Amino acid sequence: MNFEELPDSVHAQELRDGVARLQFAGALESQYVAAHLQRVRVSVRVWFTIGIVVSLVYSVVQAIRTGIFSAGFAMEFLIVVPCAAVLAWLAWSGSYYDRYYMRVAPVLVTAKGAFAAYFIAQLIGKGYDEELGMLAIYVVAAFFFSGLLFRAAVTAAAAIVVSYAATALSFGLTSTLELKGFILLLVTTVMGTIVYRDVERSHRRSFLEGALISELVTRDGLTGLMNRRALDEQLPRLWFQAQRDHRALTLLMIDIDHFKSYNDSHGHQAGDVALRSVARLIREFTRRPLDIAARFGGEEFVVVFYDMTVQQSRETAERLRYAVQRAVSLKYRESEVPGVTISIGGGVVEPTVGRTLDGALQFADQALYRAKSSGRNCVVFAGSAEYQGVRTGFFKVPYNAA
Repeated sequence: MNFEELPDSVHAQELRDGVARLQFAGALESQYVAAHLQRVRVSVRVWFTIGIVVSLVYSVVQAIRTGIFSAGFAMEFLIVVPCAAVLAWLAWSGSYYDRYYMRVAPVLVTAKGAFAAYFIAQLIGKGYDEELGMLAIYVVAAFFFSGLLFRAAVTAAAAIVVSYAATALSFGLTSTLELKGFILLLVTTVMGTIVYRDVERSHRRSFLEGALISELVTRDGLTGLMNRRALDEQLPRLWFQAQRDHRALTLLMIDIDHFKSYNDSHGHQAGDVALRSVARLIREFTRRPLDIAARFGGEEFVVVFYDMTVQQSRETAERLRYAVQRAVSLKYRESEVPGVTISIGGGVVEPTVGRTLDGALQFADQALYRAKSSGRNCVVFAGSAEYQGVRTGFFKVPYNAA
């Protein structure tokens, strides 16, 4: 796929630049995080359910070994167990999981792992070498079962290694077993970092590719603009939003002048180049979030601007017309073919009860008819009085598109 043909697609942009950063721009990252949370929800629930049980068992074992007034028991019961409980509750909650998990989990998983490493290191120093396996599981879980994103997972795993090493040094635990434990944790963290980075890159790429496929369904294959089907879905939503917010919509109907003759003279491939070139210029004028640019059919396009004044709309339409005219020639197979011009008909309407979207489109279409009848390569805006007189469904006799 040539991503250069989709310059306004954030999904194509991220795929074009690669996913090495493991961080998407703007709202796309929030969308990915939401998808990620749903994908890992089952594993998160299972792990933290096991985690709260294991933490409680460890508390009991610690109380038996050292008594309920020992520092080890206090740390396990007052820090590790509450962290595990909150994480388990979040994992099984409804909307709280979606809203707060990624804010809370990185902190609690890191704290839980670091404190667990602290007292497990002491237990290992006392001869309980079987505890080392549990600490390695904590590192693996930080990457693959806690639902954390890459950077947060690396931070949590590193905190476990550092806490273990610092505890061993501060308590003088310098036996061969402690050294082997440190090497095991370090190697596990490095391997987890390498593998989980590839895993997250793969998931992010799959997310982008799936979103891009969905996006391409809504795009015209030749021009890359929104297709007619997507326009028919999006425009009513924008109409009702403008009606709710008491905002105006500017509708522009755009037609390439003498396009049939252009195709007959220079061939359909040159015509495709012209369509793509005009679409590219249209795209440059419709970069605001609520603006719409679509191929209406053939050589005709529809542009909708949200909340523009009549003067702003006229000036923008005229700048677009001039931008197309200024492209006096188009490169095609190492040769020059004559440029094209466009005619624009439009109007500014404020959606109200009793008026319809069909009537607004007809309003702009009749203005385009007048632009074509006036010699083409011009902009004609219909007035609000004409809009009030539009009878929805009544169209002018089709103009000659040649």
